[in-house]
Amino acid sequence: MSEASLDWWQQFLATNFSDVDERLLFTVGMYLMNIVVFWGLNAILYVFYHFNLFPEKRINKGEMPPQDLINECLIHLGVNHFLIYPVAVYFAFPLFKHFGMEINAPVPPVSVFLRDFAVSIALNDTLFYWAHRMLHHASIYQYIHKKHHRFNMSIGIASAFAHPVEDVLANLIPTLIGCMIMGSHVVVLWAWLTLRLMETIDAHSGYSFSFSPFHLLPFQGGADRHDFHHSKNVGCYGSFTIFWDWLCGTDKAFLDFQRKKLEAGRKKAA
Repeated sequence: MSEASLDWWQQFLATNFSDVDERLLFTVGMYLMNIVVFWGLNAILYVFYHFNLFPEKRINKGEMPPQDLINECLIHLGVNHFLIYPVAVYFAFPLFKHFGMEINAPVPPVSVFLRDFAVSIALNDTLFYWAHRMLHHASIYQYIHKKHHRFNMSIGIASAFAHPVEDVLANLIPTLIGCMIMGSHVVVLWAWLTLRLMETIDAHSGYSFSFSPFHLLPFQGGADRHDFHHSKNVGCYGSFTIFWDWLCGTDKAFLDFQRKKLEAGRKKAA
């Protein structure tokens, strides 16, 4: 294949990584994407928290979790992100290739991105909801999911603070299964994971911005719902959308809370 017939992605690989093994490229790319997106967004949130920026948008009015819990979370994330994650990604490579993932191939058109995103969101929403709801069952909650709920007021880094069983059942499988079974191009996979990281960090951020892309439409979730879930430990088990919470009625407590809050605000303004 002549260089002129290569698309921008293939030219980038040919120019910079022609001698690099695909497995190594996949591992390093996944690793860097996670580090840049997760830690980059949380670095911005750290500045917000430290200087109490946009206080009117903070759900918990500037309150923060205990510092010892934050320190424990940072150690947990350090081990997971810098030691376990790259090894896990390396050994997951053959599974992605089995389902047809391509690396040294032209980046697909926007329509393929949208198709794979739609499948990934639908599967993530469904599997995350039911895994999350199962982990709240009284018989197992204290052994697994309680770790995540030690953050009863959430901050961005809390999004990845979880028991290993929860990480697999509620995070990794729901997040990866869509692009895996669709055989998504590696660039589509990285774009999807970037979106998913942004969504979960936004949901745990403790900030409720009206311009958040994850709370623009009535059927989307958002930080208010997930913060209620953390503080009250009830309902609102979904992620990208409210579909399953709406269908199963597991957001009734949140809707009642929001209604009472709105009524109180109106009385105060009157």
